[in-house]
Amino acid sequence: MNPERVAVQAQAVTGSRLRAAPFEFGLMASLFGLYYITRGIAAGRAYDAFTNAFEVMHLEQKLGLFRELWIQSWVLAAPALVRFLNFVYAYTHLTCVILFGTWVFLRHYHYYREVRAIFLAMLGVGLLSYTLFPLAPPRFFSWRGFVDTLALYHGVNYDHPGIATLYNPFAAMPSLHAAFALFSGIGVIWIGRRWFHWILGITHPTLMALAVVGTGNHYVLDVIAGFGLAAACWIVVPRLLRRRQEPALDVSPMIPASRW
Repeated sequence: MNPERVAVQAQAVTGSRLRAAPFEFGLMASLFGLYYITRGIAAGRAYDAFTNAFEVMHLEQKLGLFRELWIQSWVLAAPALVRFLNFVYAYTHLTCVILFGTWVFLRHYHYYREVRAIFLAMLGVGLLSYTLFPLAPPRFFSWRGFVDTLALYHGVNYDHPGIATLYNPFAAMPSLHAAFALFSGIGVIWIGRRWFHWILGITHPTLMALAVVGTGNHYVLDVIAGFGLAAACWIVVPRLLRRRQEPALDVSPMIPASRW
């Protein structure tokens, strides 16, 4: 193929992508805002949430998964670790998703449609689950020994009007912190495929799983459900998209994509 023609096509694609960027990022920001507003409006019923929490803890005990108190006791023994996990829980949740989405959009745009669809599927399932299955997180059960590390170390006030409006205290099952972390991790590994992508893709979900349990915000089953949701969406959504595209013939020019 003529190198000049490839260069012109690449410039055209880049220009088109940059023109689409404000719309895409605006759309995702709007969906995030809508998600959190709806999440706050759909705050679960307290009675149901606490009833479900006792059932989850009972199920974990039967399955040998009730390890939250042991994990918290190990974490609380190191104040520096508590602060680090608080940071991971509070600040890397959306930051890593945004960075991952931006990386895909700018460097691997041919994957972007699938990545966006997978992310939206997780948002939809998470919101539906929070509405149908409200769940009080472990930090509500201080009398059982659980500790709210964000409130203890950073004085987070969940009743503050700026937080309470968009905050659903019973949005715990599945853990979307865990789901988003594994979503980004799988994507970085699958798209990047270099050794440092593997390190990032494994480290972030592992730290997030430890953070959500260690801070008293989720049960082990929440993490398992979140990881399961992310994995299922990565498996199912791309197949559904490809099935819809099968009748159509793709005649777009093939432009090599760089990896880093």
